[in-house]
Amino acid sequence: MSITAALWTALYTLLLALPALSSKASEPENSQLQAALACRQEMSPLLRLDCYDQSLIAAEQGAALPTRPVKMPGADWQRAMAQERQRQDHSTTFLVSNSGGDNPQVVLTTPVIGVAPPRPVLMLSCVDNITRLQIALATPYQSKESTLTLTTGQTQFNVQWFIRDAGFLLESSRGLSGIDDIRRLLGNKTLTLTSEKSALRLVFNIDGLSQAIVPLRQTCRW
Repeated sequence: MSITAALWTALYTLLLALPALSSKASEPENSQLQAALACRQEMSPLLRLDCYDQSLIAAEQGAALPTRPVKMPGADWQRAMAQERQRQDHSTTFLVSNSGGDNPQVVLTTPVIGVAPPRPVLMLSCVDNITRLQIALATPYQSKESTLTLTTGQTQFNVQWFIRDAGFLLESSRGLSGIDDIRRLLGNKTLTLTSEKSALRLVFNIDGLSQAIVPLRQTCRW
């Protein structure tokens, strides 16, 4: 069953279950219905499905749903995923966007190789004149290990990443340190990220990065 079909099945089952759960009071019922409908605001299909599942479990148990909102991935994660949604084919060449204006934002993205959608996305960007190297994940990174090994055709080196957005975003150092990491990727065809202490293994096509990154370098002036 596809994720979309699963989402609708979960919501349909929940809506059928709510009226029969309690004839005693309408407030819990309304609360459960509102919580289920709020799941539609979740942009990630996997998170949306999990939200519906949690709503259904709480409804079946007659329990009040927690009022704490589901943590949404931040602006950087949204930026990476939104750009990849514009991809018209199954290629893995870099997509490049440039907002222009007085404070331009230049963003390069490419999806991971060999993984079915929704796929992790490698993003290089110049935002607020700061260079960033980030990976937007489709599911949260569960390991506390933040040191990842980056392997290209020419070199292998370790980088300590920041784990942000409840594990949905991995970020290399910003600014000069991030620029140094990116420079080591130039001229290579693939980038593989691995971790000794987790099952993480991501492979990206970075062929053509030297040309694609020119607008970013011009904007961030390096």
